[in-house]
Amino acid sequence: MKKYIILTVVSVVLSYLMAKIIFMEYKSDKVIALSKTGDKYYFLQLGVYSSYDSMLDNSSKLSNYIYTNSDDKYYVFTCISKNKENMNKMESYYKESGFDTYVKEFILDDNELSNTVSKVDLLLSETTEGIGELCKKSIEKYKEG
Repeated sequence: MKKYIILTVVSVVLSYLMAKIIFMEYKSDKVIALSKTGDKYYFLQLGVYSSYDSMLDNSSKLSNYIYTNSDDKYYVFTCISKNKENMNKMESYYKESGFDTYVKEFILDDNELSNTVSKVDLLLSETTEGIGELCKKSIEKYKEG
């Protein structure tokens, strides 16, 4: 009987110590971010192409653009803005030039890009001219990063 009492007490003490060690790990001051937050950007997409050569041929009229390759398709983007109204101006500019346009939203965390796009947005909100050049400036900064 004495053996069982000692064995029970030792088991309870060991269980307590193991639980304490495990829970101490959870009480650490470390904070781990599960997701990144960033700014919402509007990208003006001018086309989706099934081949790289087709994309190059159809984008030859553009002075500056970026592209992504996803699911064997090439997506061409030419303007970036953080302001929906400015994106509407850019979209109208390219539609009048004969392009089919689509606005895509992305969340990005890039301070340099944010600063440049904010400056371009400020200029765009005050004008209706030179939109092509301002689009070029916003996309150039994205290419650098």
